[in-house]
Amino acid sequence: MVKLRWLISDMSNLPITVAKDAFPTHQDFGGLLHNWLDGSEGTNRNRTPGRAKQIAADTDLEAIEAWLKAKSRKSPHTQRSYRREAYRLLAWAVAFKEKPVSSLLVDDVADFHAWINEPTNHPVWEERGWELFRGPLSENSQLQTLRVLQGMFRWLCEAGYLSGNPFKIHDAGTIARKARAISKTKQRRYLPHDLWKWLQTHMDELRPPNNKGGAFMSYERKRFILNFLYWSGLRRFELATSVMSQIRPDDHEWILDVVGKGRDESTADEVLLLPPAMDALRRYRLARGLPEYPSPDEVEVPLVAANDGSAISDNYLNRILKDFLSRVSPVAGAVNPAWPISLKKATAHWMRHTLATHNAEAGVPMQTTADQLRHASIETTRRIYTHADVKKRRPDLNKLLDYNAVDDE
Repeated sequence: MVKLRWLISDMSNLPITVAKDAFPTHQDFGGLLHNWLDGSEGTNRNRTPGRAKQIAADTDLEAIEAWLKAKSRKSPHTQRSYRREAYRLLAWAVAFKEKPVSSLLVDDVADFHAWINEPTNHPVWEERGWELFRGPLSENSQLQTLRVLQGMFRWLCEAGYLSGNPFKIHDAGTIARKARAISKTKQRRYLPHDLWKWLQTHMDELRPPNNKGGAFMSYERKRFILNFLYWSGLRRFELATSVMSQIRPDDHEWILDVVGKGRDESTADEVLLLPPAMDALRRYRLARGLPEYPSPDEVEVPLVAANDGSAISDNYLNRILKDFLSRVSPVAGAVNPAWPISLKKATAHWMRHTLATHNAEAGVPMQTTADQLRHASIETTRRIYTHADVKKRRPDLNKLLDYNAVDDE
C-alpha cells in the first residue's frame, strides 16, 4: 500500500486538466506512471538473450502506443475502441493491482474479467474526473474486451516486448462457448417483417402536430435514421461518421463510399443505396433546408446532424433510434401484443440484422447479402440465413400436426 499511497499523493499534486466524466488520455498517463508501474521492470517482459525487440518501447504505455500505431489503418471507430480497451486495462492494473500491465498474471486477468462485469470506480479516478465505465458491460461487450486485449498481448509477444499472453489462457474454452451462444442469440435480433411493414405504413401518423421545440426536425431525423439504416445496411458508426460528399451517382445508381469496419480511406467500401434509402435521404435533406440531392462539395455536411448542423456520435444516434421505437411501442402493441417486445429491445445494429433476415426470407442470394453488408466472412451471413431457414420449416412441420390431429367425434 505504500506505493499506492505515494502514487495518489503524487497525483494529487498534479494539475487536474481533465473534464469531469472524461476518459484518460496519453498525456494523463504520461506523468503518473513511475518506474515500478511503467512496465520498464515488468515481470512478464521478454528478456530472452539474443531476442531483439521489434518495437522501440521501454514502457507499457509506449508499447501500447506502438500497438495502436500498427492498427492505424483501421477505421477511426475501431481505433478509438482499441485505445479505450488498452487504457482501461492500464488504469485498472495500476490502480487496483498496483502493478504494470507487463506484470499481469492469469489470476489478474480473471480479476479484470470480474471487474468489467461489475465495475467499481477508484478514488484517484474520481479525483481526476475520469470515467472509465458508464455501467457494467454486457456479456458480449465483455467478450469483445477480452478478445481485443488478447490480440494486443499476442502482438506485444510477437514484437518481443512480452514473454507470455495471460489473456490467451484465461478460461479460453468458456469464453469461446459463450461467444458461440451469443452469436446464436444475435441472429434473433431483428424486427419481424410484419412489424416492419406496419412501421413503413403507419410511421408518418406519429409525426408531431406542431413544430414546438423543433419537434418536426427531431421526427424527420428519427425517421431518416430508421429507414436509412435498414435500406443501406450501414453500421451505426458508419452512418454517424459519414458526410454527404461520400454519396455519388454512378450511372443510374447512387453509391455511398464508406470507411467500414477494419478499413481505411484507401480501401473504402462501396454501398449501393437502394431507391428507398435515397427517398429517405432526399426527404431528410429537404427538411434540413438542403438541396434534394447531395453534392461533392458537402465535405462537412454530416448525413445525420444535430440541430446546429454538427455531426452526432454513434451512441447518440443509437439513443435517438431507441427512443423513437420505444415511443412507437404502445401504438404497435395495440395491433400485435408481441411487437413491443422487439421494439423495446431493438438497437441501431438490429437494423442490419433485420435487413439480412428479410433478405433471407425474400430469397436474396446469401453472397449478395454478404456483399451488401460487407461481412468479412460469409459465415456471419450464413448464421443469419440458417436462422431464417429454421422459420421456413414450420409450414412443412405443420403436416405432422395435421397427421396427428384427433378427429372430432
